[in-house]
Amino acid sequence: MFLHLEVLDLRHNFFNNSVLSFVNKFTNLKSLDIAFNKIKGLVDVTEFDALSNLEELYMSNNMLNQFGAATKDLHVLSNLEELFLSDSPLDNNFLQTIGLFTSLKSISLEGCGLIGALPTKGWCDLKNLKELNLRGNKLSGILPSCLGNLTSLQLLDLSHNQFTENIASSPLTHLTLLQYLSISNNHFQVPDSFKAFANHSNLKVFLSDFNQLVSEQDHVQTRVSKFQPSIFSLSNCRAEEHFIKPPSFLYNQYDLKLVDLSFNKFGGVLPYWLFENNTRLQVFLMKNNSFMGHFLLPSHPSLDVVGIDTSNNQIHGQIPSNINLIFPFVEKLLLSGNALEGQIPNWLGGMNSLQILDLSNNRFFGSIPDQLAVGNSLYSLRLSNNNLSGKITATIFNSQSLWYLYLDGNDFEGEISQLSSSSFLEVLDISNNHLSGKLPRWIRNLTQLDSLVLSNNYFKGSIPKEFCYNYAFEFLDLSKNNLSGSLPSCPNPLNITHLYLGKNRLNGPLTHSFYNMSSLVVLDLRENNLTGGIPKWIGNFSKLSVLLLKGNHFFGEIPIEVCELEQLSMIDLSHNQFSGSIPSCLSHLTLKPSTPVYFLMTSWSTFITLFEIEDQSFKNLKKSTMMEEAVDEVVMSFTIQLSHAKDEVEFTTKMCSYTYEGHILNNMSGIDLSCNKLTGLIPPEMGNLSEIHSLNLSHNNLIGSIPSTFSSLKQIESLDLSFNNLNGEIPPQLVELNSLEVFSVAHNNLSGTIPYGKAQFGTFEKSSYEGNPLLCGPPLDKSCKETNSEPEVPNSSNEEKECISTDMYIFHISFVVTYVIVLLSIVAVLYINPYWRRAWFYLVDRCVTNCYYFIMDILSRF
Repeated sequence: MFLHLEVLDLRHNFFNNSVLSFVNKFTNLKSLDIAFNKIKGLVDVTEFDALSNLEELYMSNNMLNQFGAATKDLHVLSNLEELFLSDSPLDNNFLQTIGLFTSLKSISLEGCGLIGALPTKGWCDLKNLKELNLRGNKLSGILPSCLGNLTSLQLLDLSHNQFTENIASSPLTHLTLLQYLSISNNHFQVPDSFKAFANHSNLKVFLSDFNQLVSEQDHVQTRVSKFQPSIFSLSNCRAEEHFIKPPSFLYNQYDLKLVDLSFNKFGGVLPYWLFENNTRLQVFLMKNNSFMGHFLLPSHPSLDVVGIDTSNNQIHGQIPSNINLIFPFVEKLLLSGNALEGQIPNWLGGMNSLQILDLSNNRFFGSIPDQLAVGNSLYSLRLSNNNLSGKITATIFNSQSLWYLYLDGNDFEGEISQLSSSSFLEVLDISNNHLSGKLPRWIRNLTQLDSLVLSNNYFKGSIPKEFCYNYAFEFLDLSKNNLSGSLPSCPNPLNITHLYLGKNRLNGPLTHSFYNMSSLVVLDLRENNLTGGIPKWIGNFSKLSVLLLKGNHFFGEIPIEVCELEQLSMIDLSHNQFSGSIPSCLSHLTLKPSTPVYFLMTSWSTFITLFEIEDQSFKNLKKSTMMEEAVDEVVMSFTIQLSHAKDEVEFTTKMCSYTYEGHILNNMSGIDLSCNKLTGLIPPEMGNLSEIHSLNLSHNNLIGSIPSTFSSLKQIESLDLSFNNLNGEIPPQLVELNSLEVFSVAHNNLSGTIPYGKAQFGTFEKSSYEGNPLLCGPPLDKSCKETNSEPEVPNSSNEEKECISTDMYIFHISFVVTYVIVLLSIVAVLYINPYWRRAWFYLVDRCVTNCYYFIMDILSRF
C-alpha cells in the first residue's frame, strides 16, 4: 500500500536500530526523517541498500557514533544530497569517511562532539558541497587549506568552536560563492578592513561575534568593495587597545539591513552615517559601547528602520525633537543607560508604530506624559531609575495597549491611582519610590496582572484579603514597606511562584497562610515579627527553591518536613529561636540551584523578535532546509527579553550580606542556621551536601567535634562554625576544600594543631581561630611545642629540680622587691603629708611605750 511512498517522517519517537530494516522496504523513498529517536552505535549504509532513490536523510538527535560506508558499497545512497546528523556523538573519524558520498550537497554536524583539528582528507573531497554546518563542536587549530577547494559552498557555519588564525589569510577568502558565513564564538582574528573579502559579492549574512578585532594599519580603501552584506554582526569582540572606532570597512557599505556592533569598546560619535549610507537599514544595534556626544540623526527620513538600540553608552543631551519624523516607523527604541536629560517628550506618544520604549537609567525629570498612554501600539514602557516625580496618573495605568510598565527607581509619591478592570497590564513595577497609603483592595479586579512589584515604598496597614482572589498573580513583591498585621489565609489555591514580604512589620504565626500555594518557588519572610513554628505543611512546597525566614521570632524544632523540599537551594533560618538538634535529613537536600529566576520560567512569548525579515534578498536565501534554519536562527538571536520582574534574593555568606539576582542566583546554594538555640552534634551526614556553597551554623550551642565528612563539600566557599561549644581537633581532611574562601571556628573549645599553610588554610587569619585556648600553631601566636611535649615522671629528673630551684629563686627576688617598694611607698607618703607623718610618729611612739611597759612588767615578775 505504501510501496510508492516518497516522504516518510518518523521523528520524535522511540524507535531503535530495528527501524532501519523497516524503512528499507520503501524503495521509492526520497526523503526520510528519523531524527529524535533512540538509534545508536554504528550505522552502516548497507542498511539502506534498497533506498537507491534517497536524497534527504535526517538522523539528528540520536545516539550514533559512526555512520559510514566501505568503498565496495559506494552504490548505496549514491543519490544522497542532504545528510543531517546533528547532536549525535559521532567519532572524529567520520569526517575522513564522509568523502565517499560524493553526491552530498548539505551536511549538518552541529553539536556532534567533534574534537581537535579538522582532517585534510575525506570531507574536503566533497566538491558538490553547498552547505556545511560544524557549529557547536570543539574543533580547534587553523582551517585546513583544502577547505578552499570547496568552491561551491554557499553556507558555512563554524561558530562555537575554538578555531584560531587571521581570517584574511584563511581559505575562507577563496569561497566566493558563500551567501551565509558564521564564525562567531571562536578565537579568529578579524581585520577591520575586510579587504580579503572584497570579491565576496554573494555574501549576505556575516556573523563574527566573540572574536578578536584587529586593524590593518597600512590599508587604504581605493574602490568600493563588492562585499556588501545585508546582515553584519560583530558584537563582543576583543579589540586592540587603540581600537576605538567602528571598523573602517563599514564606511563603504550601502546595502546593510542589520548591523550589530554591541558590547565593544567603540567610542567617538554615534555612527549615524550608517543611516545615511544604508537607506534600507532596518536594525541598528550599538549597545554597551562608549559612544558619546548628542544623539545625532541622519539628514533624511529612514523609513525602513524598525529597531534602534543604543543602550549603555555615554550619549547626553535631550532626545532629538524630530526623531519621530526621521524614524516614523520605528517599533523598538531602546536608549537606556545613557545621560539623556530633560522632560520626556509628549510627541513620543504620537509614534504610532512604537511598541517598546526603554528610557531607563537616564536623567529625565518631571512627570510622565499622558500621551504615552494614548497610542494603541506601545505595549512595553520602561522609565526606571530616572528623576521622575509627582503622582502617577490613572491615565498611564489604564492604557489600553500597555502590557509591561516599569516605573521603579524614581521619586513618585502619593497613593496609587485606581486601575481599571479593563487594563491589560501584565507587569507593574513601581518599586523604590515614595508611594504611600494602604494597599489597594481593587487589585483583585486586575485579572491580567501576573507580576506586581511595590517594594521599598511607604505602604502601611495590613495585606488586604482581596490579594487572595487575584488568581493571575505569579510574582508579588511587597517587601521593604511598613506593612503590619497578620498574614492573610487564602481559602483557594493560588498560582504565586515568587512571594516577597520581607522587611515589614508583619506578625503572628504562619498557621495556614500559604497552605494553598504549592507552586511557590521563592518565599521571603525575612525580618518581620512572625512567631510560632514552621508548619509541617511546608513539605507540600515541592517546587520551593528559596526559603528565607531570617530575623523573626520563630521557635521550636526545625521540622523534618523541610527535608522533603527536594528543589531547595537556599534556606535561611538565622536570627530566630529555633532549638533542638539539626535534622540529619537535611543531607537529603541536593541544593542544586533549580532556576528560581522568574523570567526564565516565562513562555517564549516574552521574547520579542527585534525585527522581521521583510526583504526579498533574505527570502531568496531560504532555498534549502539548512539555509532556512540558519537565517531563522539569526532572526531569533536578535530578541528583546521582556522579563516579568527582577528576581532578587538577599543571603549572608562569607560574613557579608549579598544580593543575588539574575543568572548569578542560579549558581548559589547555601544553608544559614546561625544565631539560634540549636543543640547537639553536627550531623556527619551533612557532608553529603556536595553542591552547597555556603554553610553557617555559628552562634548556637552545638557540641561534639567537627565532622570529617565536611571534606566532601567540594563546592563550599564559606564555612562558619564559630561561637559554639565544639571540641576536638580541626579535621585535617578539610584541607581538601580547594574552593573554601572564608572559614571560622572561633570561640569554641577546639584543641590541637591548626592545619595552617596547606591549600586554602594558608590564607585564613588568626580571627578564624581565636577564642579556642587549646588551639595552637600559625596563624595563632601560641606554639605547639609545649602542648605537644610528652608528660614526664615527677621528681625523677634533674630538669624538674632545676625548674623548682628556678621558681624559688624568682620567688625570693619578687619578695624582696615587693618589700622594698612597699617600704619606700610608706616613706614617700609620710614625707609628703605632715598630718599623716605626725599620726604615724604618734602611733609608733605609743607602740614603743606600750611595748616598753609590757616588757618591764614581765621582767619585774622575775
